[in-house]
Amino acid sequence: MPTQYIFIIYGLFFVAIYFLIIRPNSKRNKQAKEMRDNVKSGDKIITIGGFVGRVRRVTDDELEVDFNGTMLRIKKWALSSVDSNEQVE
Repeated sequence: MPTQYIFIIYGLFFVAIYFLIIRPNSKRNKQAKEMRDNVKSGDKIITIGGFVGRVRRVTDDELEVDFNGTMLRIKKWALSSVDSNEQVE
């Protein structure tokens, strides 16, 4: 009987780990991938380094971004957030 309790406790532990850590992390990763795949020309972006700019051209894995007159190419994985509605000054 005590062996059964140990298996039940381990099972509950792994279920808790799944719902508290693994599942939320995979949801965040899925949302981030969706955001990066849906970026388009004209969107305002913020990079993981904190730079704010406007997307001028989109390729498979890179973006050409205007950072206040300076055009740079960045990788899509370097995006932190995308906002289609705001204007960059």
